[in-house]
Amino acid sequence: MGWILYRYLLMEQLVPASLCFFGVLMILVTGRLMQFFQYLTAASVSPAVVVTVMGLALPKLVLYALPMAGLIGTVLAFVRLNADNELTAMRSAGISFRQMAPAVLTLALALTALSFYTSVRLLPTANRQLKTTLKSLGRAVIPALLREGRFIDAVPHMVFFFDHVDTQDQTVRGVLIHDGRNPQARVTITARRAVLRERADGREVVIHVQDGMLSRMGPDLRTSQTVTFQSYDLVLSIDVLFGAESETVWKKGEMTMEELGRAMDQTQDRRYALEWHKRVALPFACLVLGLAAAPFGVLFPQGRRMGGITLGIALFLAYYILLSAGNALGEQHILPPAVGVWFPNALTGSLALFLWMKAHRR
Repeated sequence: MGWILYRYLLMEQLVPASLCFFGVLMILVTGRLMQFFQYLTAASVSPAVVVTVMGLALPKLVLYALPMAGLIGTVLAFVRLNADNELTAMRSAGISFRQMAPAVLTLALALTALSFYTSVRLLPTANRQLKTTLKSLGRAVIPALLREGRFIDAVPHMVFFFDHVDTQDQTVRGVLIHDGRNPQARVTITARRAVLRERADGREVVIHVQDGMLSRMGPDLRTSQTVTFQSYDLVLSIDVLFGAESETVWKKGEMTMEELGRAMDQTQDRRYALEWHKRVALPFACLVLGLAAAPFGVLFPQGRRMGGITLGIALFLAYYILLSAGNALGEQHILPPAVGVWFPNALTGSLALFLWMKAHRR
């Protein structure tokens, strides 16, 4: 295949793949933004902080957008070439379908390399920084509690109501607090007054409630307990409320590949092994899905060209269903972590090889 034809086929894939990538990424970003909505609105953050949060969330979203973009971009390119009889003209000129593989492989390998770098290098760093940023937003939520005459649910599983608020002294009167963090014992506090104070280490906020009543209700709504008090301290831990543990303790999604490897050796916990294999296996979804996409755009007659696109999307969904199932089976000790994570790649790669052989003989 000549350089002109190679470049032509590559550009035919690159344009729809780029449009699909940005479209899918925008959808994923919107969904992620809704998850952070309570932090961003309650803390009244600036647009710059919103951009920072979404930028830190991008690496994880990119890992799912890149395979979809490569798949749909390649399918659309070959569907159009087939519909306009360009593939027929190429075959008449002696160019077989197998000779088009370099152009398809170029895009698939480029997306795989970008995804691999994102998964191995960018993802843990971004997740760590995102954790720290959300923790700072968690602290910014506390001033947002000081609003009078309004039910406030900025803190997860809690509702606050203050009849009168003095923002300068951080004191409130007419207090109602519902604490549903423990489903087995939901607590409702009513009091005359309260004072909000942040402890010196910045990890806890204390609501010093005075002259009030505390009611505790059991899960069956039959058992209850009510006590009155002169003084009561309700302690809100920033770390627990907003899921931000100490920076020295990272979850598996925030660990580097080296840290995951050490954790696998030290704890023998399968979750670390699953995370390690997913970091490596997910980028290869760009390769196997991209290779399977080209035959989908060729093997259907022109009158049924939407069939290739539909099956391409179905393949994408099936891949991630198999990946989720393999991850679950790995966690349940039914499959080894490597088998559970790499099986979708092996199956999709085998399907791609079969479809290429079938398209070549056609």
